[in-house]
Amino acid sequence: MKILVFGRNQTDYMQDDLYHGLKSLYGTDVECNTHIEYLYKDYQEDLAYLYGRGFSYAKNLDPALRVVVSEKEISEKLDSKYYDAVIYLSFFRCNQQFDEVTAKVDKNKIGVIDGEDDTLMCFSPPGFKTFKRELLVEPTASLFPISFAMPEEKIWNEPVEKLQMFSNQVPIVTGWIKQPNVRNRLLPLDYKFNTSSYQFKNEKDYYDDYKKSKYAFTFKKGGWDCKRHYEILANKCIPLFPDVDDLPQHIMTTYPKKFLSDVYKNYFKVTNDVYNQWLEYLFDYTKNNLTTKHLAKYVLDKIL
Repeated sequence: MKILVFGRNQTDYMQDDLYHGLKSLYGTDVECNTHIEYLYKDYQEDLAYLYGRGFSYAKNLDPALRVVVSEKEISEKLDSKYYDAVIYLSFFRCNQQFDEVTAKVDKNKIGVIDGEDDTLMCFSPPGFKTFKRELLVEPTASLFPISFAMPEEKIWNEPVEKLQMFSNQVPIVTGWIKQPNVRNRLLPLDYKFNTSSYQFKNEKDYYDDYKKSKYAFTFKKGGWDCKRHYEILANKCIPLFPDVDDLPQHIMTTYPKKFLSDVYKNYFKVTNDVYNQWLEYLFDYTKNNLTTKHLAKYVLDKIL
């Protein structure tokens, strides 16, 4: 399958997750209008300058998979009907050659991704397959929900030893941390938490904190969907998501919302055996539903 993707060389979790999934499935048959440098293992710059220090998404892909095509090459290949699908990985930020693409490609083979934090819809002509991350309206035959994912290589498959009840870090959430009644409802009274931004300087330390923790708190941030939700699960830790019951129906549709709602209501009173059953279920669920490969398959299934 020949796939053309349009993106930009700047961190965008939705773009990066889908690009990684497509490359993992189809390799060099996925061509891009630009070199998204930081996704490849030969990236030389300091990861500290990337958004989120590059945790989970940077330097995962083999450089041999890189295929960049010029605007002229794209035009020629569009003329020859070379591509089976065309995907705009972040339409709000990159819609290069869109008029040409729509004139030369069946609209049913074009995917438009809107991975923004807001709930406003990006412009997309009627009938084009559009995927919206923070989707509040009902899906249609051409409008679909989409969610973040994790690269398979970032999912920890080895045993873990739980040394602490909670992860050492709680993400900053405007307002709640300053309200003692809210804080005391969410956390034990003697819980020592750290809300500093990027407490961990490298990915290994960040992941290891989850691996040794039974639970980690997570919340809605800029949007409901957040990489942290998935990073916790990928490292064999259980997310505690206090406002999970408030999640809109068509946002984070791949996430085990109902299960984690039950977890949050009961985590403080379960035995170790029940905890281990929860952990096993969530780990299997993550591997079978929340990888970038599953994300890429989902998008292609809707387009083709």
